[in-house]
Amino acid sequence: MSGLRKSLGGAVGTFLALSTILGSGMMILPGTSYQELGRSAWLPWAVAAVSVVPLLYCYAWLGRRHPSAAGVAHYSEVAFGRSAGRSAGLLAVLALVAGIPATAVTGGRYAARFSGLPSLTWLFPVAVLVVATVIGCLGTSVSGKVQVGLVLGLFALVTCIALVALGAHGVRAPSTALPPAGKLGGVLTAVYVAFTGWETVAFTFEEHKRPDAIPRIFAASYVIVVALYGLVLLGLFSAVDPGDKALGEAPLLRLAERSLGDLGRPVTLALVVAAIAANVCASVLALSRLVYGMARDGYLPGPLARIRDRDGNPVTSVLAAGAVLTLIALLGSTGVMSFRLLFVLSGGIYFVLYGLGAASYAKLAGPGAPVAVAVLCAATVIAVTVLAGPSMWACWALLAAVWAVTAVLARRPAPAEPERETADR
Repeated sequence: MSGLRKSLGGAVGTFLALSTILGSGMMILPGTSYQELGRSAWLPWAVAAVSVVPLLYCYAWLGRRHPSAAGVAHYSEVAFGRSAGRSAGLLAVLALVAGIPATAVTGGRYAARFSGLPSLTWLFPVAVLVVATVIGCLGTSVSGKVQVGLVLGLFALVTCIALVALGAHGVRAPSTALPPAGKLGGVLTAVYVAFTGWETVAFTFEEHKRPDAIPRIFAASYVIVVALYGLVLLGLFSAVDPGDKALGEAPLLRLAERSLGDLGRPVTLALVVAAIAANVCASVLALSRLVYGMARDGYLPGPLARIRDRDGNPVTSVLAAGAVLTLIALLGSTGVMSFRLLFVLSGGIYFVLYGLGAASYAKLAGPGAPVAVAVLCAATVIAVTVLAGPSMWACWALLAAVWAVTAVLARRPAPAEPERETADR
């Protein structure tokens, strides 16, 4: 048997998407935005939710018509050539290699804070990455079932906490007061991170039984994500004061304590473990597929494209990805590597990949309505780039540098083979 097995159905694919999208952003961003803007905090979330729709449409369109384990690397290659494909793929690998350990380390910090065991700061991220690697080695079907269980548990906990808070403290309507533009822009840039992840889901598209269901998977996961963040924000508006210092560190803990009393701490710990574990498991699977796809296309060493005959699982790429991620998580959790740098690098590159996906869509979809969608995507990407400042500019500069190097290397002539000696010599 050759190639990845098409084993993902629509329901499991939706849960896999949710696992990839819901991660460390849910642990912090609702609290920090509320702390900054009070009950006007819904505004940046609404702007981000609406403006990201055209970008998701582009990726849904590309995934349906060009399902590939290489995701944006494949789309970019089809649209703009091998140099673009290699550049996009390498940046995608870098984003995931930075972002997945950062998410795991965030879980470790929460676990250490809630349990009072400082060793969990590094032990939790290492453990969750090892478990995610083992699950990835068992195959997509097993990983998908794990995602379903974890995400269902996450939904139950978040919904319970938010509804109890609303019932106990009453609903406080969001404010329509507009905050200062500079303050709103800064929060908006951070909030956009909560709506990244769909480009990562694209690395699993090759394993979908029905690529035509991909747009529905995107739509369903989008609606659920928006509803979940809306519930969390309404719960915070109702039960927590915007001046509470805990909002910047553990907003869900504070919300759970105000809703459930003494049960708040253990419930929050369970919520954090479910969210982080689901995100890491799904992301490790996605990264292994990207590595496999790039190796198959000749962008990474060939042995990484090996698959297990009995189930079509690229175990070599899973193990390689897991080993690298575990090492980086260990370095990040112990302070050897900058934890903040991992998040900044990952978040910035995600939006570069959004831009590349939108550009690929514009090139492949042709004239007409796709042009309008591409213009909306360009407006979103440019706005985020301007608001984010130097950190985002550096990510675009990194793309330009990688693309230039790969283009130069592609033009270099292959070394001439030495002339063979003839029998007459």
